[in-house]
Amino acid sequence: MSNKINKVAITGGTHGNELTGVYLINKYKKNPDLVKREGFETVFMHTNVGAMEKCTRYVDKDLNRTFIKNDLANDMLYSYEDILAKNINAKLGPKGSEKTAVDFIVDLHSTTSDMGLSIVIDNDNKLTWQVVAYLKEIEPNLHIFRWKGDTKEVSFVNSITKDGFAIEVGPIPQGVLRADLFFETEKLVGYILDYFEKLNAGKLGKKYKTIEIYDHIKLLDFPRGEDGDINATVHPNLQDNGYFKLTKGDPLFVTLEGEIIKYKEDKEAYALFINEAAYYEKGFAMCLTEKKVIDI
Repeated sequence: MSNKINKVAITGGTHGNELTGVYLINKYKKNPDLVKREGFETVFMHTNVGAMEKCTRYVDKDLNRTFIKNDLANDMLYSYEDILAKNINAKLGPKGSEKTAVDFIVDLHSTTSDMGLSIVIDNDNKLTWQVVAYLKEIEPNLHIFRWKGDTKEVSFVNSITKDGFAIEVGPIPQGVLRADLFFETEKLVGYILDYFEKLNAGKLGKKYKTIEIYDHIKLLDFPRGEDGDINATVHPNLQDNGYFKLTKGDPLFVTLEGEIIKYKEDKEAYALFINEAAYYEKGFAMCLTEKKVIDI
């Protein structure tokens, strides 16, 4: 783990209709002292201005699935988000290099699923996990989700750097700014920056050894008919929940005719990103996870 952090990036607007990050970056632009700390530089940026202007998730394709190294090097990919990804990678990366322009990226998101305040991690680097354990100690209700993805290579904005993660807050409808979760996100960003200030000054009191997480098992699609159309939706027991415990025999889906489809696995799981609006196009209704304590 590096003993010195030189530059941290806070990014928002990766999905243009997730307004928590959009407006928090706006606030930082007007009040840069809010993210100023001793010993390192904090930069902040909107990542997908085109989608923000339209208040849509993206213009041509999901920017948060666009940071694949081969794609970043492919000049034949020239969609709006492909070009954006190359520009962002040049400013913050480049991805995969020994020395990136910034040391840590925090990307701000929201979800229509009721997941409260959550961290989504896609790497196993020690610094990342130490930051998250510090946050969990301050905010006991914070949920930690280790994502294993829907792409072969992690392709999130925060994957440009070795260390970093996404903040997910919800439930928030797309295109809506919700006050309580806006301020909760802002507070969490402040704690992250405080951590790096203490780290650089040698004032951290301890190193964390374990943490409780929700570990990715699989992405679960809606039941579909022979024509490929959805023929069942999330059961009301799960709707408006996050980190919902499932045991064998629990209602999972309900068909449009009212028939209940039950959870059939012997092993219990926890469901999250339940009925997330943005994931209909991706073909999954929820993510199933295992609750566990891991060494960090």
